[in-house]
Amino acid sequence: MEGSIQLVVRRRGTRTGRPLVFFRAVPSTAYSPTPPQARVRLAVGSVSRSLKGVRGLVYDPETGRLLPGSAVAVKRALKGRSFGGGRKPRKWELILRRYLEEGGVPWEEARKTLIEYLRGVSTVEA
Repeated sequence: MEGSIQLVVRRRGTRTGRPLVFFRAVPSTAYSPTPPQARVRLAVGSVSRSLKGVRGLVYDPETGRLLPGSAVAVKRALKGRSFGGGRKPRKWELILRRYLEEGGVPWEEARKTLIEYLRGVSTVEA
């Protein structure tokens, strides 16, 4: 749905404060999620489907707040799971990787060597 807009309402500070209201373009991932986003949505959906009928508020020790029981259960079920995606490499990392591989140096080997070098350099003697 290219060209869609959405109305965003945000509250500043307390609930009694004047809300901040503005329009913005709908994010492209709203209708066509990235593969990791799709995996997260499927996992949350499957866990929450199994919790149908869970009611009440539960104390969450991590946040120190009362949350809906199903939200706490989904949070606990998905804690520590990785759905891939990671972060996008920066442009300089891509250029360095291509430069090293063209020169015949494997990227992982160069990365390990660089990390060892930086660990040695970062120990500054006073």
